[in-house]
Amino acid sequence: MATAAPPVPEPDDMDCSVCHEQYVQPKLLPCGHLLCHHCLLSWLQSQDQALCPLCRCAIVDPEERGQKSVQDVADGFPTDLAMADLVEAHRLLKQSHSCICEDAAATCLCLTCGDLFCESCRKIHLKMKVTRNHTVEDLTSLTADKVAGSQHAACAVHADKTTELFCPTHGESICHLCATSRHRCCPEVKDMEEKVKDARAVLAKLAVTLTEGEARLDKAIQQLDAHLTETEKQTKKAVAEIEAVCARLEKSVQDCRHRLNELAHSACSDVKEAVTETKTCLLQRRGKLTSHKHVVQRVQEAKNRDTVSTMTPVMQTRVGNLDCSATLPSGAKVVSKVTVVIDAEAVTRIEKELSGLGQAKVMSADLDIGLVPVLSFHDNHGKNIVLSNNKQTAERRGRGWDGGIVVASQPMVTNMLYEVIVDKRDALWRGWIWTGATTTPPDALTLPPHANGWPSAVVISNNSVNVNGGHTLDTNVGQKLLNVPEKSRVGVMLDKKRSLHLYINGDDQGEAAPSLPDPCFAFFDLWGPYRHITALPVRRIQ
Repeated sequence: MATAAPPVPEPDDMDCSVCHEQYVQPKLLPCGHLLCHHCLLSWLQSQDQALCPLCRCAIVDPEERGQKSVQDVADGFPTDLAMADLVEAHRLLKQSHSCICEDAAATCLCLTCGDLFCESCRKIHLKMKVTRNHTVEDLTSLTADKVAGSQHAACAVHADKTTELFCPTHGESICHLCATSRHRCCPEVKDMEEKVKDARAVLAKLAVTLTEGEARLDKAIQQLDAHLTETEKQTKKAVAEIEAVCARLEKSVQDCRHRLNELAHSACSDVKEAVTETKTCLLQRRGKLTSHKHVVQRVQEAKNRDTVSTMTPVMQTRVGNLDCSATLPSGAKVVSKVTVVIDAEAVTRIEKELSGLGQAKVMSADLDIGLVPVLSFHDNHGKNIVLSNNKQTAERRGRGWDGGIVVASQPMVTNMLYEVIVDKRDALWRGWIWTGATTTPPDALTLPPHANGWPSAVVISNNSVNVNGGHTLDTNVGQKLLNVPEKSRVGVMLDKKRSLHLYINGDDQGEAAPSLPDPCFAFFDLWGPYRHITALPVRRIQ
């Protein structure tokens, strides 16, 4: 699926929304917008609730903010190197420069070596044998994007060398001299062109993921708009019915007419407000996807290879943590029908006094627009667990291997895979992740120290499946849970018969337990060497 190349930002797009100056060390916020590093610091210090000044999305969770200093929070956000390169290139073009001869103003720039020349020096530069093949262009015709792409980073160790290689072991761009010295024992050193090619392929997939997420959210928002329109139609229909009754009662029922109109509007307003809030939530989520897509596309189109290679893993992690689903809060309502109900007693009063009409009544229905659920963790979790990222990331802290249970906030839906990715594990220790499903809602759970022998759950480990703390099923479905490496995906799914299946890296490991009751809640236990997991978008299994 091809994506259009993003336009190079105009100067105004390079301005920070706080200081209104061009970015200085632009920091990438969770919503995908940018702030200067120093502006982010001042913004966090001046705001009780740290919200993005552009989209009002949370910059940092209150729990995380209470655990870290403002400096640590600001430093923890990645720098958008692609934007930093563009800003620096624009500043270079905007300034007046002298030629390297210092006798005249510079009129052109050598994109190969980065030197500025007047017309005389330009001719000399292009006549010299060593530099005759260099690319020299007029300053007036250069763009910030072209200048940024022409800058080759110098080696951090050997300043006179450019980086032509990449060491995956250390995550560093290096020169050929480094490869034969400091990195000679590294198992694999890649050519920078190969690394950049791989990175651009990853970025292309990220752009597709974000574009598809945008499309899902667009569809959901359109359907919410349709529900709002239908709600308004139902309101008008109810008001029309009321007007017809009141017309028959003429002047004697004017007070009744006014009261019933207010009731009809008031009855529907709560639903309209709820649907509008839901739409706002989805718009914010879409805004995150859009802003991140712009970042991904900007990095994808960046000419600076170090920028691409450095930013790609950052964006992989960021996009992986984004919610690309189009999920609504549970229990969202829409108006299905508005009817006018006249009390029986009121009929008698109407006959006597032509007053006392009944009330406007709203018949609501569950909001269902074909969206998939989302996996987030309930506040009732193990004592050593800290939640972040909208409760979609769980980290086990503190001493000991226990206290790491997290439970899904919402009940499982059949044929939907509830999956997490293993972010961190201690490679020095052996162990496994427990997973499965509990039949008790999380707000009513008394969590054990670890999942083994849990009395109200089906617990899958590497060598057994235990049901409700007693009966152990004879199956090896979980044998691959032992020593699951980092970046692996672990999940559970209920099929149409409500049998529980274990999935590892997208592969069905088989049925773990049959005929689970409704409701069931997926859980994961970060036991032993496992320290950090992140929920992935819930997806349908056909």
